[in-house]
Amino acid sequence: MKSLKIWQLFAIAALSGAFSGCLSAHRSMAVPDIVPLGAISRAHWHTMETNGEASDFVIHRNEFVDNSSALSPYGRDHIMEIAARMPSTPFPILVQRSDNNSDPELDDLRRNLVIRVLTDLGASDAEHRTVVSQPYSNGINAIEGEQDYGRFRLSRGNGNQTGSPGGGF
Repeated sequence: MKSLKIWQLFAIAALSGAFSGCLSAHRSMAVPDIVPLGAISRAHWHTMETNGEASDFVIHRNEFVDNSSALSPYGRDHIMEIAARMPSTPFPILVQRSDNNSDPELDDLRRNLVIRVLTDLGASDAEHRTVVSQPYSNGINAIEGEQDYGRFRLSRGNGNQTGSPGGGF
């Protein structure tokens, strides 16, 4: 009998079912062809939602009156919302620092004011959760805001009606 090459031996063994136990073990480790709808993107959306919730706890510079530590009317409303949500969330309260950290004394005054107001509103852990820092996002300037608003209007069909892209629903 003539000698067989190694690949011929594997082919004969595979056809005879000698490796069926090995192949079936591999098949059970395979990724299923069908996954539930939304299973892959769910973690991404959950992360985005959590980041959005955390950004609600940022007190921006424009919530203070000019270059002082006094809260503006919007800042007072915002800090009351923060105090109401603090017991049910783990997020820190960020007080946005001055440009390029140029006035750390003002930043400290603002932090202390926020702590005092939150403590008066019933948040006992305000001292430990309030920090001076940069916000999670940098925000946008006026030109970027105008461009975003224009894209938003076009995507909703509120732009010019001359066949603009996005045309609405």
